[in-house]
Amino acid sequence: MSDAGTAGSSSTTGASRGEVHASVFAYVTESPDYRVILGIFAGTFFAELTPDDITARLAEAGVILPIETVTGRLEKLREWGNLDVSASVGTVGTVADYYRRRNRYLITRIGQEVHELVEGVLAQVDDVRDVSLGRLDALAAALDALLRLDLERADPAVLADHVRAVFDPHRAFSAEITQFFAAINQWQSRFDLDETEFAFFSEVLVGYVGERLEALERRARPIAALLAVLAPDVGVLVARARDGLAARVAEAGLTGVRVRAEHGSSAADWENLTAWFLGRPGTPSRVATLGHDAVNAVRTLTQNLTRLSRSGVGGTSRRADYLRLAAWFEQAGRDSPQESHRLAAAAFGLFGARHLAAAAGDETDPVPSATSWWNAPVARVPVSLRQRGDTTNRGRSGQILDRSRERAHLLARRRAAQEREAAARQELLAAAGPDGALGDGTPLSEAALARLQRLLGPAVAAMGPSRSKGESEADGLRCVVERRPGQPTTLRTPVGTLTVHDLALTLLPLREA
Repeated sequence: MSDAGTAGSSSTTGASRGEVHASVFAYVTESPDYRVILGIFAGTFFAELTPDDITARLAEAGVILPIETVTGRLEKLREWGNLDVSASVGTVGTVADYYRRRNRYLITRIGQEVHELVEGVLAQVDDVRDVSLGRLDALAAALDALLRLDLERADPAVLADHVRAVFDPHRAFSAEITQFFAAINQWQSRFDLDETEFAFFSEVLVGYVGERLEALERRARPIAALLAVLAPDVGVLVARARDGLAARVAEAGLTGVRVRAEHGSSAADWENLTAWFLGRPGTPSRVATLGHDAVNAVRTLTQNLTRLSRSGVGGTSRRADYLRLAAWFEQAGRDSPQESHRLAAAAFGLFGARHLAAAAGDETDPVPSATSWWNAPVARVPVSLRQRGDTTNRGRSGQILDRSRERAHLLARRRAAQEREAAARQELLAAAGPDGALGDGTPLSEAALARLQRLLGPAVAAMGPSRSKGESEADGLRCVVERRPGQPTTLRTPVGTLTVHDLALTLLPLREA
């Protein structure tokens, strides 16, 4: 007996591969029942289970759900791509047995991986993960062993083993240090510390981060040197170090089969590894970037700890209270959903409307007083009124800073610049002849040459390719450029010589032009 119904169901619910991959995480934000159901499937090694089996196992775990609810949960997990329906019904004797057996579900590969990933993250979300710098020693040893091989003649399987020995410790190390420094960045904004956490941050964490950063920099330097030596041979290494299923699929020319290749089998993998320890011009290495960010985070954390020690530990945040309230909401949603409304009303003051008013000017109250609050814009409540209940200004008025010294400094700089400009202008006029022409070999200072260049460019542009003369005016000077074939004009300065070919230069003051 063929199972046509199952096949049809799979084809209609099976969205595109991208859609399935994006929806397998949807169950995380839904009811906790989905996690429990997936946990049952994840521990069965891809066994096929019916809704009755799942209902019974849920009851053993203390979760009582009707069979209809369990069936709906299984169908949603199948739509999201976490579960699939078995295509085999085996040997059946009756129609009822057939329909009972055809509704057998099993977990998909991606559903298994997503479940393990989600549970691992949720189980370690509040854990402090240590960083094992011994992995860097293993990485350095693996790179040294790889450099000792003859990459042109070594067996490809041996090369692949050495490449795995390089990338395995680096993958573990990069995951550990990234998670650790991400936790530091998160801790720097914590203001809800109890006494134990305050002691941990102030007495243990700050010193530990400093020691780890020093050891990390010390161990990263030899790895960077080894990667620099290996860089010219990466192309040979990638071409020859091929082993495993991915290599055999590539050799067979099967382009439609997707097999995850080993780390280190492409040049991009080696570029990523090198970027961790070797920087580029304008781009520091990732180890240096993480160290810099960690130092800034620890500095901010230290400032927050100092502020907390002055104001009293645990008095500036309600994070722990909000987490406790969220746990109450979750428990009420499971046991008695009707109690969630009473809990929300008690926690957030969701009672009858209280009409409050505060005096406001026309510029801050743009609508008439008769406008309904339902249609009126949101009122702007001052921070002092919201926090203290009054609008009285507190504290001393800020003093007006005396900027006379800075103003005198800027004026002196401006006068000095004007004097330099006037001196350069007088030098150019003095260097020119009675008729304003600049002769060949005329000596000029560096400032005078810069002033002449600002005049020369627009004058040559005004002359263009067809005219015989061009002019420009700026800074009280007029520059005239005329074509003189075969006549060069050389200007000598302490920093070099400027030669203008086939042109004659004339400088005149603007008042005489």
